[in-house]
Amino acid sequence: MKRLRILCTKKLTQGTFEGDITHIGGVNGTGEKWNISVKEAVDGIMSGAFEFYIVEQFEEINVQVTGEIEKSLTAKGQGYLHNLLLDLPDCP
Repeated sequence: MKRLRILCTKKLTQGTFEGDITHIGGVNGTGEKWNISVKEAVDGIMSGAFEFYIVEQFEEINVQVTGEIEKSLTAKGQGYLHNLLLDLPDCP
């Protein structure tokens, strides 16, 4: 299983679902940039191939799959009520 830190996201900029996250990205252990779709990330988590996390105030917060039909990603730390992935900067 690969454990990767998410450093940035790509979000929809128009339409009904504006602000929804479509891609996540970061840098792997060898310094290479990576960027995958939320669907690829969900499939990877569900299959056990990937584990993702973010760092908020020096705390590692695991990213989880949410939703019954439409699967998405969420990262909620202790004391946080919103999805912290939404706070990450846009991927280049």
